[in-house]
Amino acid sequence: MSFKHDHIHITTQDVDDWVKFYVDNMGATITSTVESFGVKMVNVDAGGAMLRISNMTGVEKQLSKQTGSDVKPPEGYHHIGFLTENVDAAMDELVSKGAKIEVPAADASPTLRCGFVVLPGGALIEICTKKG
Repeated sequence: MSFKHDHIHITTQDVDDWVKFYVDNMGATITSTVESFGVKMVNVDAGGAMLRISNMTGVEKQLSKQTGSDVKPPEGYHHIGFLTENVDAAMDELVSKGAKIEVPAADASPTLRCGFVVLPGGALIEICTKKG
């Protein structure tokens, strides 16, 4: 299974301010705004590092549903996102090697299927497959 780096996800309750900081102070450019798992996310190219900035991710959305109360993400670094050919197979392979599923694979948007796993050592990663 091959993985390709896609983004570094940053979470904050001040999305517009954080995006403005990267644009105004680091020469970053906004490449797109997308909706994933029903959450608005701003994609920023900061010197070749693809950042995704939002107020929550699919992890908090799923945990909020499970617990019945709002789960807020930490401020700052959240996870690294990767693309692969088959998210379900990739997650199964990583679990067989010691990872744990945080959020099972699901349709994040009409064109993207994603899931989250925690790797041995505690790093959270998102794995996505482009649909269509």
